[in-house]
Amino acid sequence: MSEKFTIKHPGEVLDHPFPPTRPEIRITESSHTITEVDCQELQWWFMIPRMGERYMWAEYDGETQKLDAVTEMIPTANAYIRDTECVEIQFNEWLAKDWPQSPDLMYVTIDDNYTRWISVVNTIDGKRIFNTLGDEWFEDQWGCPCKRHIFDDGRYKRQPDGSYKITDGKGLGAGTYDVTIGDNTFHCLRVIDPDIDAEHGGEMCEVYLNENGRTVFFRRYDGRYLRGHDLVEKFPQNLKMVIDDIVYVHSNCTGWYHDTFTLASLGL
Repeated sequence: MSEKFTIKHPGEVLDHPFPPTRPEIRITESSHTITEVDCQELQWWFMIPRMGERYMWAEYDGETQKLDAVTEMIPTANAYIRDTECVEIQFNEWLAKDWPQSPDLMYVTIDDNYTRWISVVNTIDGKRIFNTLGDEWFEDQWGCPCKRHIFDDGRYKRQPDGSYKITDGKGLGAGTYDVTIGDNTFHCLRVIDPDIDAEHGGEMCEVYLNENGRTVFFRRYDGRYLRGHDLVEKFPQNLKMVIDDIVYVHSNCTGWYHDTFTLASLGL
């Protein structure tokens, strides 16, 4: 196995292209419809699980708009686990705050229809712990296979008050938008990906995918009562989205809220 990349401690420098303050962003609905994209990314970790795909993304504080974290994912070796060909991914991170760090290693795969996690490795009390497909709770934690082909078939029907009702549609697409980040404008399929059947609505992702299926902008939301308290009271000014009467608040597991940009956001 290749030597493990060192996780950067808070305050250390990681060479990256992201500005120290969040880029200006403007999102406007477009009448030039995108009905489907091929998203080869590991959802929603933003890299394509192939050798040679070294990728980065950045998290900006939703209040101060200052850079909070940069994550680099580095494919280091081909692997074979549970009869599946996959790629070993190592991490390099810069963290401005004391956040939970990414796993030590991931083993991930891609085929013509799906991407998915095969195994995730963390170090706990000096021991490497492998959590692998087929283990109890693995899919609860890391999810089922992610469909590459993401489409808009009208699953989310917008109501006059701006909320959404879920129809019989199966797609995650929720409209077409032009996303301007700095000097770059991207024509995007908007994706809404909620854990709608989980307790309190679980978590929800709002993602803007360009026509090549790359994420250019990402926000995570939590169900209003997911974290054991009322997030509307905690973050009254934050963006909110209502789906089937479940209120989602722009917030995440760090106890705060962030905007996420990738290399694609910078036109790279």
